[in-house]
This record gives sequence, structure tokens and C-alpha cells, in this order.
Amino acid sequence: MIVETPTLLEAAPALFGQQELFEPINSSDSAFDVMEQTLRAAVAGRADSNLFDQPLLSTFRRFDRILGAGFSSIQLSNEEVAEVVVDCESLAAVDRLIRTTPEPQRTRVSGTLDTIRHSDRMFTLLMEQGKAVKGIAEGVAAEQLAGLFGQRVVVAGTAVFRPSGSLLRIEADAIDGAGLDAAVWARMPAPLFRGLDAAALRQPQGMRSGVNAIIGRWPGEESDEEVAAALRSLS
Repeated sequence: MIVETPTLLEAAPALFGQQELFEPINSSDSAFDVMEQTLRAAVAGRADSNLFDQPLLSTFRRFDRILGAGFSSIQLSNEEVAEVVVDCESLAAVDRLIRTTPEPQRTRVSGTLDTIRHSDRMFTLLMEQGKAVKGIAEGVAAEQLAGLFGQRVVVAGTAVFRPSGSLLRIEADAIDGAGLDAAVWARMPAPLFRGLDAAALRQPQGMRSGVNAIIGRWPGEESDEEVAAALRSLS
């Protein structure tokens, strides 16, 4: 099947005319191109990618419905780059990213409101260490953002993380001028709880590892009754 789509700049010129300020996306690409790039990063297990978050990974996971219908794989390709193959192994990589992505959490961050985009309330916050934090402030009035442009502010909202645990963005619900306590919040948000890949905890056991390493190796010659009596005396 061949899909033809307009470029991002053609489809939404007001939005992507200044896209380079925020995202590493080429406005000459189409939405299908971006989807292919994002899927490529996901199936490759790129835990620090800027192209996806956990909800999008869950969307990619739905390809298993097609594979479950009798197809062994799905190939996406264009004339410029190698094809992306979605199969059971690819979806296993997506599953690992989903399991290891920390849950979003409430946060407060202080810095300088360095960049604002009016069309969708995207912003960048420049922190004291020189690091830039990207965010979205859909619930903040445009006039308030404009009035705080270039000033020290405190952003309150939800931190969204990459599978690697690094900060992807802040979904802000309040941005206010910095007070005397702003230095307290001048730290990059980090997840309180990390995602856990249970599969990585499973270790194969051999004749000399795991439980087999201790069965039959009680260091003394006491009987079961003597061991039980000793345990009762300690309790």
C-alpha cells in the first residue's frame, strides 16, 4: 500500500513555521514520515528519545492486533531510509520501554522563561545550570505568559519522563513570577520511582547456581529436631 500525505508545513503552516525552536522535526516531512521515525526509535529501544512518551508507545503496541491476525511482520519504508520492521521482537522492545518508563509526577521547577510559542502554549525554561526544560502550558493565559517572558518564574505541573528516567517535558498548570524561595526549585525533576522490567530480573539457574547452590549444603550435622529447637529458643 502506498500512502501520500502533505508535509507538516503544508498541513499546518502556522504551527510548524517556528517548529525548529522546540523540536528536532523537519517541517518538510509528512505526519507519516514522523510516525515512521518515531516507530523506528521505539523498536530500536532508544530509551532517551524525544520522539515518544508512554501513551504513544502504548499506541504502537496495538500493532499486535495485526500480527495476531496471521501476519508475521509489517514493513514501513520510503525511498530515503531503510524500512522499519514491526514484528514480535520489535513489539517486545516497545514493551520494555513501556515497563521502564517512570510514571508522571507532580513537580515545581524554577528558571527563566526563555521561549514561548503562542499557537499551542509550548515554552522552554532555562535553568541556572544552563539546561533547557521543555513544557506545555495549555491552561495558562497567553497574556500571562507574555508578561513573564524573559523573567525568572516557578512552573508548577506534571513532569513526564522518558524510559531512561530523564525529563521529557513539563505539563504546566501554573507559571508565576519567582519568589524568594525560587532557588529551592532550581533542580531538574527526577522520578521518585523508576519503572521495573521484571523480565530482566529473571536469571537462569544451573546445577551450581540459585537454589541448587544451597540444597544439601547445610554446614552442620544437626538433625531437623535440633534445628527446630534452636529456632524456638531464638524466637
